[in-house]
Amino acid sequence: MKILSAAIIAMLATSTAALAADKPELRIGSVVAMTGPASALGLPEKNAIELRQEQLASDTSLPFTIKFITYDDGSDPTKAVNNVRKLITEDRAHVVICCTTTPTSMAILETVTQAKVPNISLALGQSVIEPVKDRMWVFKTPSTDQLQVTGLVADMVKRGIKKVAFLGLEDSFGEGGWIALQSVAKAKGVEIIASERFSRTDTNFTPQALKVRQAEPGAVYIHAIPPSSALVHQALKRVGYNGPIYHSGGSANNAFISIGKKDVEGALLGTTPVLVYTDLPDSNPLKPVIKSFAALYEKRFNVPKVDIFPGQSWDAVNIALKAAGEAMKAGTKFDDLDASRAAIRDKIEGSIKEFVGVGGIFTYSPTDHLGLDERSTFIAVVKDGEFRLYDSK
Repeated sequence: MKILSAAIIAMLATSTAALAADKPELRIGSVVAMTGPASALGLPEKNAIELRQEQLASDTSLPFTIKFITYDDGSDPTKAVNNVRKLITEDRAHVVICCTTTPTSMAILETVTQAKVPNISLALGQSVIEPVKDRMWVFKTPSTDQLQVTGLVADMVKRGIKKVAFLGLEDSFGEGGWIALQSVAKAKGVEIIASERFSRTDTNFTPQALKVRQAEPGAVYIHAIPPSSALVHQALKRVGYNGPIYHSGGSANNAFISIGKKDVEGALLGTTPVLVYTDLPDSNPLKPVIKSFAALYEKRFNVPKVDIFPGQSWDAVNIALKAAGEAMKAGTKFDDLDASRAAIRDKIEGSIKEFVGVGGIFTYSPTDHLGLDERSTFIAVVKDGEFRLYDSK
């Protein structure tokens, strides 16, 4: 009986291998910040890609096999470019998921554009995908600084706040937040009375915090990522600022709370639904999708609560899979690398409609490579050491 069982198992394994050999191979390359200043964001992104890879390993229903290739850019734009080039030329990736931060995502734009490879970015900055006519090969899954800032400034107006101060990273990510705040604040009649910058590696933020407090703003907006964003928040508290403090989605992860501790209680953040899904009504189509993903991720990586960053890479993989499937249905041959890359790009732009993901409901188009709207943008508040859905009533 044991011999028969072993024979059957061997036969099934051989059959499965033969079936896999008959299928074309889809290669998904990714570059994320597993080390360096942005690793608090990049490691969860890498984990979600790994989780999806594990799931797909036993999925025989797909019309293709999948090979994942993932590299670490160390939060360094130069390393990101080198790794993306390797994915394109050596690994022959059909689609690239890159990068964790806005500076690294901006650095690879020329590389993916010249090679004509579809890229799905995991960065917040709107400049990664706009103007679309110059970014036709680039899409993204996170919300934009513009969408999030709009919601946050609307809350300031509701509170009667007339003056705001800006604290942001001194790079392309911080610049994106600065541009968004200027645009939205002007439209909403809110005056920006102070602006201070800092680098990702800074550890002392007291000088900037003192200047902001002395300007006496009604609110402060911080556009950064942990650890910087949490440390800046603490510095503001330490110098005696007691007004509301708003943050970009760059702070919407568990590291922000673990670093900031009680000092970040009451912090308000622009975010995607994954951070607050338990507070959404059951009628919201996002809730069951996020609930399912959260259960998988939290169990696999033994974390108490998932944050937004693994959801962004999870969505990127699923969007790439759906687009590749649609391209294959249309007759695309994956061994024709240039044609298949172009076909996948076209299907992301033309076939991803009302796609319910973890980070929102995506509908891409030739004029919109974000694909998200206000249905996917929320404000979270840190309450009792947790992110909860903010109620401005």
